[in-house]
Amino acid sequence: MAPQLAKNAIHLKLGGMTEAMIQADSQQLKQVLINFIQNAAESIGRSGTIRLRAHTAMERLNGQTQAAVILEVDDTGKGISSEVQKRLFDPFFSTKAGGTGLGLAIAARIVQKHGGVLRFRTQLNQGTTFGIVLPKLEPK
Repeated sequence: MAPQLAKNAIHLKLGGMTEAMIQADSQQLKQVLINFIQNAAESIGRSGTIRLRAHTAMERLNGQTQAAVILEVDDTGKGISSEVQKRLFDPFFSTKAGGTGLGLAIAARIVQKHGGVLRFRTQLNQGTTFGIVLPKLEPK
């Protein structure tokens, strides 16, 4: 996606990467990450940065604290207003002309099927970070 993003002066960068294993359908996770990157690019519009990171932490998943892998997509876009935040994962809600409003709803469903959760942090005019929190697979 980097060459396509570069046309709008958007830089796709890899941030800190931790080596860890998860059990997941790579195609489905790729779909989620592509959705996040496309949303980030639309939020930036022109001239900015999208950073991909992966790290581990102890997180609350399925009612218990456990080792988790967090995949993050961080952007320097315009952020998400509090009004939009309330409906962000609602099916058919979109802020885009011609948008289906299914991207984040489907992403959340995919991550839930993998035993994980989606999280986000945002600041107006500063950017947004979406995180995919998945159970870490411990070596046997």
